[in-house]
Amino acid sequence: MEVNNDYDFSLPMASLLRAGTSKAHESAEHSQGGVRLAKGELDKQEYVYFLMMLWHVYAELERGLETHASYPTLQPTYNPTLLARTPSLSQDISYLLGVPEAEWQTHPSHSSLMASPPKPFVEYTTRLRELSESSDPTCLLAHAYVRYLGDMSGGQFIRRRIAKAYDLDADRGDGIQFYDFKKLDSSESANMGDLKKIKEWYRDGLNAGIGDDTTLKAAVLEEANKAFKLNASIFDLLSGEGRIQEPQQPAVSAPRQAKALYDPILVSFGGLLSVAMTVGLAHVIYMGASNTSGNCVLRGAEYWLRSILSIA
Repeated sequence: MEVNNDYDFSLPMASLLRAGTSKAHESAEHSQGGVRLAKGELDKQEYVYFLMMLWHVYAELERGLETHASYPTLQPTYNPTLLARTPSLSQDISYLLGVPEAEWQTHPSHSSLMASPPKPFVEYTTRLRELSESSDPTCLLAHAYVRYLGDMSGGQFIRRRIAKAYDLDADRGDGIQFYDFKKLDSSESANMGDLKKIKEWYRDGLNAGIGDDTTLKAAVLEEANKAFKLNASIFDLLSGEGRIQEPQQPAVSAPRQAKALYDPILVSFGGLLSVAMTVGLAHVIYMGASNTSGNCVLRGAEYWLRSILSIA
C-alpha cells in the first residue's frame, strides 16, 4: 500500500498510532452519542442495546485474535485472560436485563437487534470478520488497540457514570464488569496505576509485533483510523435520533374486575348525586328540616360523595 508521508514512520508503532489517530479519536469522543454515553444519559434499555452490539464486536475481534494467536504481529499482545471482554459483557447484559446469562440472546431486545441490525453495526462486525479471514490478520491489532486501550482509559470514567445512572453498586461491580480489568500478575481488580502498567505492556507488545516495517505501520495506522470511525458510527446510533428502539412490550393491565368497580361510578356520578340528594331532601321534608335524623342523612350523603370523589 502507499505510505502517507504526513506521518513520521520512524516512530514506534504505539507512538505513531497515538499521533496518527488523534483527530479520529477526538471526533468519536465528542460525537453526540459518545457524549451521551460518557455522561450516563442513555436510558437503560438503550445502554443494554449498546452492550449487545459491543458483545458482537468483541466476539468477532476475539475470535480472530484467538484464531491467529501465534501470528508474529499478534502474538506479543495476545493475552485473553487479561484482555477478553466478551465474557464480562455477557454478564453485564444478563444482569441488566434480569435474566440468566444463558438466556439473554433469546431476549426480545436481542432478537430485535439481530432481526434488523443497524448498518454501522453490520459494517463493524463485517470488517472484523474480513480481517480474521485474511491471509494477513495484522490489522486486527488496530481494532484491539482502539478498543482495549479505550476501555482501560475513558472506559473507567464511563464506568462511574453508568453505575450512578442505573443505581449500580460500584464496589460489587454487578452490571459494570465490562470495565473491570485484572492486574497483570494476579486475579485482583486493577486500579488506575495497574491499568497504566497494562497499557505500557500492550504498547511494548505492539511495537515488538510490528517492528520497523513501514508498510505494516501504515496499514495498521490506516485501520486504526477506520476503527475509530466505525466506533463513532455506533455512537451515532446513541445520538437520540434514529437510534434503535426497544420493542414495545405489552403493558401490564390492572385486573378487569378491579377496573369495573370504579367505571360505573365514574360514568353515572351525576345520576348518583341526584338520587342521593333527592333521597336526603325527601327524608328531611318528611322528618322536618330541624330534625336530627334529617341532618344526619344529609351529612352522611355529603361524606359518601366526597369519598367517591377521592377515589375518582
